Amino acid sequence: MTDRTLVVYSSLTGNTKAVAEKIFDIIEGDKEIVSINDIKNVDTDNFQKIIIGFWVDKGTADKRTRDFIKTLSNKKIAFLGTLGADPESQHGNDVRERVSKLCSEKNTLLGGFLCRGKIDPKLVEKMGKFPLKLVHPLTPERLARIEAAKSHPNEKDFEEAQEYFKNIL
Repeated sequence: MTDRTLVVYSSLTGNTKAVAEKIFDIIEGDKEIVSINDIKNVDTDNFQKIIIGFWVDKGTADKRTRDFIKTLSNKKIAFLGTLGADPESQHGNDVRERVSKLCSEKNTLLGGFLCRGKIDPKLVEKMGKFPLKLVHPLTPERLARIEAAKSHPNEKDFEEAQEYFKNIL
């Protein structure tokens, strides 16, 4: 069997899809890219490497992605995640650790890349309605982070993602 690579992505605002497509472009050999919405039409047994793209929800991969990861075993897995926060922040580190642990349960983890991305405007609207004591109130600091995230992913993010995946694949 040839070494085949599958890129699966879950994308809420288009951030993850855009980064996944850029990574797909640099993968050599037999490859396929698919939205998690269509994964039921793909036989993952035909792939040795799987790159899983997700958007961050409540400090980890979104539920559909987590459920998909749990179906995999004996694969070489790498992940890419998009989030509104700085990927090198404590929040980013926590996300990286949680998703790495999940991916490593029944598979070999090759690595994981996090990239800043714009936040879903519907989520920002919800945040504005949260009581101040909840986890994500719209403080001036949070508003500044949301504004900074609007320009991502950008060309620099795409280049960094491609370079990261060139090195681990």
